[in-house]
Amino acid sequence: MASAMKDAGPLVGRARAGLLLIILCAVQFIDAFDVSSMGPALPEIQRDLGMSPDRLQWVVTAYVLGYGGFLLLGGRLADLFDRKTLLLGSLGVFVVASVVGGLATSGDVLIAARLAKGIAAAFSAPAALAILLNTYDEEGERNRALGTFIAVSAVGFTSGLVLGGVLAAVSWQLVLFVPAALALVLMALAVLVIPRQQGHSGDDRQPVDLFGALAVTAGLLALVYGVTRAAESGWGDGATIGVLAVAVVLLAAFVQIQRVHRAPLVPLGIFTRPGVSRGNAAIFLLQGSYVAWQFLATLYLQNVQQWSPVEVGLIFAPGGLLVMLTASRWAGQVAKHGPWPIASAGMVLMVLGIASTLLLGDLNSVLVFGVGSTVIGVGYAMCFPAANISAVAAARPDEQGLASGLFIASFQIGSGFVLAIVASVFGGAGEAGLGSYRAGLITAVVVAALALTVCLTGVRRRSQPPAPAVTVSQH
Repeated sequence: MASAMKDAGPLVGRARAGLLLIILCAVQFIDAFDVSSMGPALPEIQRDLGMSPDRLQWVVTAYVLGYGGFLLLGGRLADLFDRKTLLLGSLGVFVVASVVGGLATSGDVLIAARLAKGIAAAFSAPAALAILLNTYDEEGERNRALGTFIAVSAVGFTSGLVLGGVLAAVSWQLVLFVPAALALVLMALAVLVIPRQQGHSGDDRQPVDLFGALAVTAGLLALVYGVTRAAESGWGDGATIGVLAVAVVLLAAFVQIQRVHRAPLVPLGIFTRPGVSRGNAAIFLLQGSYVAWQFLATLYLQNVQQWSPVEVGLIFAPGGLLVMLTASRWAGQVAKHGPWPIASAGMVLMVLGIASTLLLGDLNSVLVFGVGSTVIGVGYAMCFPAANISAVAAARPDEQGLASGLFIASFQIGSGFVLAIVASVFGGAGEAGLGSYRAGLITAVVVAALALTVCLTGVRRRSQPPAPAVTVSQH
């Protein structure tokens, strides 16, 4: 993706460039919308398809693991090949997978469709970003366009929380069909508006690390499946041991591929820079704890408190709005205070916010989750940009694109991995009533506390104030 920033592209008319920006931002919107919109629909899906909590979490996990596992490959392909073709192809897969998922009569089909959608998003997001950077080659216009593109992510995520509930109140299938219809419109507009944009060719091309992407994604899927199966059948179960062994082999193969490949997805040397490692570890745990909390809160409010999907979406909205409105301001404070003091303060709020919802059943649910969502939103708005800036600014100039993509991949993969663990604890708690919800929430608190610990290790090593990072974040 980094090289896409430097390509000189054709100048287009101002009106056409504006329409092109709308199309690209809409692509980013539906990718971000898809991350959050399924949450309010999960209880309806659970009842309609008869899915256990352990299997239900795969509706979210499959998407984010597909997204995170293939994102770096998507960025590499956007550097090498025609970005318009890549964007149209990935949107086409997104549409087909959405329709298949909406028509699904079994959980397995829906999970497979969500995995396909995540992989499609892993190609559409970097293709859209590369087209944007190639179109706006004047620095001021590029920065304004990029700022709009990034802001749309937060708008899409927050809209997904509310509109996902509105759509799910009618039918959970609409949560899949409506984005598919929007993607079809975007495909038609893209054909007319977006020019062909060829990536590098000839001697500049490096081999594509397809096997690396397959190995890491399959390894993560096997690892998550092994963890969820262990909750059902025990760690001594033969099939569980076998699946976990396969996961270890695949992930070890990924590391070896990165060592020997001419153009690896993740050059391992980048992790020798503390800011990169710390930033990725922090976002992995931060996002995982947040998504797991939202999963448990949604099931509790709809299944126990009998709230409607719309009401659940609205209780989450204040936190999402706080992130959307204040994250950029906290990013500006990094130059004054450094990233990790701000991130640490944010994670303290995240821990307190998630822990406060352990009062479910003892106090009014509107109070518990309204306050909890707001506190979590403030903490998230502080921690996310600080970790992002640290992870990208610690990389060398020629690693900026890689570092940005790696950060987003950690964001997505952390969502799926931590959610699987928390859902397994929740499903395997074996307690009636509120006990299983509290067990899951305690696990989410522990994960958030681990994120706080990671952030605190950076306070002692404050680096020089870095420049803001280029991201296509989903929240």
